[in-house]
Amino acid sequence: MSSTKKLQNHSQRSHALLSASGAGRWLNCTPSAKLEDEYGERKSSVYAEEGTLAHELSELYLSRDVLGTIDEKAFDSRLEQIMANDLFNDEMLDVVPIYTDYCSEQFAEAQVVDPLAVMEIEQKLDLTEYIPESFGTADCCITYGNVLEVIDLKYGKGVPVYAEWNKQLMLYGLGALCKYDMVYDITEVRLTIVQPRINNISTWQISADELRQWAEEELKPKAQLAFEGKGELNAGDWCRFCAVRNQCRKLYEQQLEIAQHEFADPELLTDDEIADIVKRVPKLIEWANSITEYAQTKAVNENKQWPGLKLVEGISRRKWVDEDQASNAIFARCPELSEDEIFNMKLKPITSIEKLVGKKRFEEILSDVVIKPQGKPTLVPLEDKRPAMGYAQAQLDFKDE
Repeated sequence: MSSTKKLQNHSQRSHALLSASGAGRWLNCTPSAKLEDEYGERKSSVYAEEGTLAHELSELYLSRDVLGTIDEKAFDSRLEQIMANDLFNDEMLDVVPIYTDYCSEQFAEAQVVDPLAVMEIEQKLDLTEYIPESFGTADCCITYGNVLEVIDLKYGKGVPVYAEWNKQLMLYGLGALCKYDMVYDITEVRLTIVQPRINNISTWQISADELRQWAEEELKPKAQLAFEGKGELNAGDWCRFCAVRNQCRKLYEQQLEIAQHEFADPELLTDDEIADIVKRVPKLIEWANSITEYAQTKAVNENKQWPGLKLVEGISRRKWVDEDQASNAIFARCPELSEDEIFNMKLKPITSIEKLVGKKRFEEILSDVVIKPQGKPTLVPLEDKRPAMGYAQAQLDFKDE
């Protein structure tokens, strides 16, 4: 007998001030959570929304194939909705089953050990015993014998994520331990991350006692500091997704430490100093680009006036109005040019055709099939010779980019 269950809308998951997903950040930099809450601008990215959709698809498969909580009609209806989403792609149908198959296999193995094994998905976990007003949602929990396994789907493929001492997963394990320990005599907690798009499955095991000890000695005091917005700012890898990273003075000071090399010694840099700079540069560039994007977005969207800066039209390149139209015009008006001269698998760039025809003649006979779009608004020092853009034009050009 099959039953029908209403699936969770993952896009409407609520978030605590001290969220499990942000634990790696607020545990290392306790004032950051309050600063993000007060000054940060939370914007969902395409990658986050794509991950949300993948989670919905995984829940759908597990609900039908393992738990039997929805019937075929409900499955087909929800799958059709997911596939109609603009972010859906066929890759999801290939990689999400890697995660769901792993969950299914782990549950089957658990049932061999303990016929009373239980799997639950999308479990909201109360974390308030250790973290004020906090909760989290675990993707999949399996309990059997004296073991609790928490499995987390990571759909992103940019950075490998590992289970060992992963603070988000430890919080999920802790919340699940609080929930299930009243029924099961749990002594071991297994934490697993499945990152199917890069074939990364990472599992780490910690004793229930050790997890509780970490929670009491490290998590609980730091969570209280974070909830009150106290403690010292601390910059590090955890700053990457911080909502106030572009305004954070501590991160600014850390990134600009590289400039100290310029004044440390009036003569040549040592090999160690050069190696240190090489290691620092990627993060410095990433941070600087992020600051620039932040300032530019504020200037364009909110007419923010930055001291010593202005918006000007950025550099742009000419492009064909329409390649078919342009190629027809070139054939008709430049009969001396062969097809091989005009095409290189596709219509050659404007500069190549201009060189073949001659700049003056090009302007006379082909200017009507060429356009030069507005350059993207760019912040530059006031000394720049280009004229400042108006706010309305900057907004329009920024949106068109």
